[in-house]
Amino acid sequence: MDRSHSDSGVGGSGGTAVPSTIKVLVALDESTVSTRAAQEAVRLFSGRDVQFLVISIAREPTPWVPVGGFGLVSVPPPGWEDAARALDEPELAERAKEAGASPAEVITEVGDAVVCICAAAEEHDVDVVVVGGHDKGFLGRLLEPSVSAGVVRGTHRPVLVVSGTPPESR
Repeated sequence: MDRSHSDSGVGGSGGTAVPSTIKVLVALDESTVSTRAAQEAVRLFSGRDVQFLVISIAREPTPWVPVGGFGLVSVPPPGWEDAARALDEPELAERAKEAGASPAEVITEVGDAVVCICAAAEEHDVDVVVVGGHDKGFLGRLLEPSVSAGVVRGTHRPVLVVSGTPPESR
């Protein structure tokens, strides 16, 4: 078997084909960490034929309604999903443009961030997923689990987790 490097393989490691266009899914929210992740994705993949997809996930509001003596039940208000989609797309496109990931396909979802990011990665057959990694600390992770860790565990695709602090400012 010839393991020499060619343009149709990655480093001669068994002939895995390099896609002509690299699809990069970047998770963006209001945080500076996600903006930094988008900027790093642009920096790492610049000079290549790249298609950026940016995704933002709105959490469903969870108003709790008492049910008899049995406890509380979460009931999302009607129309929430449509309202979240309509409001997020222009802002998300602008954030992607500011980070340099433009033009980008914009994806907005409502639900669990990990589930939505992993599903979008599969649906759009992306080559890499880029997310920001927040340092929440132990208690923070107990209250709100890590999205980046969930995405790493939830997809078979490569995941780039970008820390919130640039190396020069640590």
